[in-house]
Amino acid sequence: MLISPPTGWKPPGKTLIIATLQRSGSTLLCEKMRSTGVLGNPEEYFNREEKTPTVERCARIAASATPNGVAATKLFPSHFYELSRDIRLTEWFPDPGWIYLERRDRLGQAISWAKAWQDGAWTSKTDAVKKAEYSAYGIDFALAQIAIGTGRWNSFFARTGIEPLRLFYEDTLDDFDSISQRIGLLAGLDAPVPREGKVSLRPQRNEESDEWRRRFLAESGNPDDFDRPIVRLRKRRRSKWMFWRKWFRGAAAKR
Repeated sequence: MLISPPTGWKPPGKTLIIATLQRSGSTLLCEKMRSTGVLGNPEEYFNREEKTPTVERCARIAASATPNGVAATKLFPSHFYELSRDIRLTEWFPDPGWIYLERRDRLGQAISWAKAWQDGAWTSKTDAVKKAEYSAYGIDFALAQIAIGTGRWNSFFARTGIEPLRLFYEDTLDDFDSISQRIGLLAGLDAPVPREGKVSLRPQRNEESDEWRRRFLAESGNPDDFDRPIVRLRKRRRSKWMFWRKWFRGAAAKR
């Protein structure tokens, strides 16, 4: 049975939802939004690794609203699927503003994902737990996950008639001032959004990322080879890349 808001529940004046995928620059966007002081305090409140009940997560989002009443959170497709088993999102947060954050450089996104799954360095503030090892299979698998996740979000927006504010990671790096104004309009703010404060996160792309790209394109960039189905991807190099196989099984079981 779905859980309804308790008596006396007061949703934020406006809720912003960042719909995105891993390695799309969402953590950096969240930090930049927090730095304005008026665009909420977005975090990964529905992180599935935490055991906090969904209702408590909703309360945390509402409590995190900035003084002007704006709250924000980010959602991956897996987050949305899980929370929808417990609540109706728009019952707790009526009429949310949707931000759809993508990354133009999908190969760069896949390389970043393949590295982070191994070394655990999901942000520039996180130390690697081990050195990531190049794998064309790992990058190929990440590309497939990006294709699936992108399709799920686009299908959701098409089915619901929602037209989100569409942003790209690359633009948030170069021109956050104008982007913050667009987010401010989505939040219903009358005054211009203040200039950003201190932001400590930095892009993680480095020379190793560029080398992985060159190597992957040299090995796998055959224009006559169409994408392999995800089932076939799972069957390749099982013994060497068990962590991908285990992750896929875990994610599939939770969908």
